[in-house]
Amino acid sequence: MDYLGDKKIDIITIVPNLEKPDVPTITTDLIKWISERGIEPLLLEEDAARLSMPELAADEAKIKNSGAVVCLGGDGTILRAVRILKGNAVPVIGINMGRVGFLSEVELAEMYPSLERVVSGDFFIDERMMLKCTIMVGETQQEYLALNEIAIERGHHQRMLEMDVYINDIMFSRYTADGLIFATPTGSTAYSFSAGGPVVSPASELILLTPVNPHSLFDRTIALSAQDIARVEMAKRLEVLVGVDGFLVFATMLDSVEIKGADSKVLLIRLKERSFYTLFKNKLHVWDTWLR
Repeated sequence: MDYLGDKKIDIITIVPNLEKPDVPTITTDLIKWISERGIEPLLLEEDAARLSMPELAADEAKIKNSGAVVCLGGDGTILRAVRILKGNAVPVIGINMGRVGFLSEVELAEMYPSLERVVSGDFFIDERMMLKCTIMVGETQQEYLALNEIAIERGHHQRMLEMDVYINDIMFSRYTADGLIFATPTGSTAYSFSAGGPVVSPASELILLTPVNPHSLFDRTIALSAQDIARVEMAKRLEVLVGVDGFLVFATMLDSVEIKGADSKVLLIRLKERSFYTLFKNKLHVWDTWLR
């Protein structure tokens, strides 16, 4: 975690979850607050249109030049911002208006004091590893980046998938399952966790491979190093769904999917040192559940 010192921010992009009732008003107030400090506020084009602020609309190229991205919502809003940045090194801060908010740094009541520190450059950067996913269909390929996970699951049919998993070009195992999840340490508290995977500190760098409802006695998570390259080949031609951080990006038959650690990182703004384990305990009420 590096301290940024007195780095001045000139442009702030706001990524709001406009489906939440209070967020449009909060966004409008935040835009005014940012402008009053001589900073240029930006919105995604679709958000600017919904808020009737076309003058603030920016394409992805301009957003990548922002000094910071402020997300109003839950973890899903942060994942949306990460998807838009596509690996570009722009610091992101989340204002938690969701239910759990593992990725969000501050609660709504703390927003303006926290952003005062951000605009003055008084914050730390928490680097999080990402995954790079390459989907192969014949001679074509599609590439995506994920902060949480890559999920390969069966499509709109009842048959289980048969998937051959290679690690560093060496056959590891054939999985017969509803799917496979490849998660980062950050994503270990998300879909991977609900599928029975372990919780891992986000300070680690590794790849978690967890099967979804496997038709096998072996259902444990495998931890790969961040330098390992996994490839999933479909043993049978069936419709497959590929999700990246909860967003469906592919829904048809495919040949293979390659997953490896990405070269770029996600930069999360941190305002204070805090223990991941305390955060995990508090967010999921671990001890409360145990004591009942």
